[in-house]
Amino acid sequence: MTGDIGPALLRQLFGDPNEGGVYLVGVVEFSDDASEDQWSYVGNTQMGTLASAASRLGYERRDITIAEPYREPGHGVLPDGTELAVTSTTVPGSASWHRSSREPTPEERLRWAGHPVPPPPPPEPVPVPVGPNMERARPRIEEHQGEVFYTKTGKPFTYRTNHYTLVIVESRRNVQWHEIRSALAAWPIAGPSEIPRCPERSGRYVYGIVSDERIRQEDW
Repeated sequence: MTGDIGPALLRQLFGDPNEGGVYLVGVVEFSDDASEDQWSYVGNTQMGTLASAASRLGYERRDITIAEPYREPGHGVLPDGTELAVTSTTVPGSASWHRSSREPTPEERLRWAGHPVPPPPPPEPVPVPVGPNMERARPRIEEHQGEVFYTKTGKPFTYRTNHYTLVIVESRRNVQWHEIRSALAAWPIAGPSEIPRCPERSGRYVYGIVSDERIRQEDW
């Protein structure tokens, strides 16, 4: 029975009823760590949610009759015979005192009404990395240590790597890994001077490494 309210308004606000003609108007969330005493407050929250739904339909909050308080789901009847319900669900990991009332999700409304619930959309595909990144570059740089590389002006050099730096063998100069990262982040670049936060004395070697085909492998 929907009385003076009309099924169109009820469906607009709350979706379709279940097979018993009861409309789902809210869901109370509470902690899965709640004690028995704290759980009693869930019933209070359900009754408050039912009263709020009555107000949305133009009734006084006191006009709704709560059938069997503290039962699950919370259930109330309006003067015109419209039946409303509030379910509850636990939220893992929340504080023991946590409880709140919310609107049912579209999926919860469909399940309540006995309708099929469409499967969730497939996950978004993981984007394929475009351009240079340190995760691909560093293993290649480490693999080719000891081999001859060239600066942009054609000067040959070799390097060896450790956890913190690359050491240029000929000049004993240290090149920081973050300088390599800066060059990759700024790519494409035309030369050492375009590498952010990298001094020219290191940049000549950084550019010679990241621009070499052994390191690029046509990825950038």
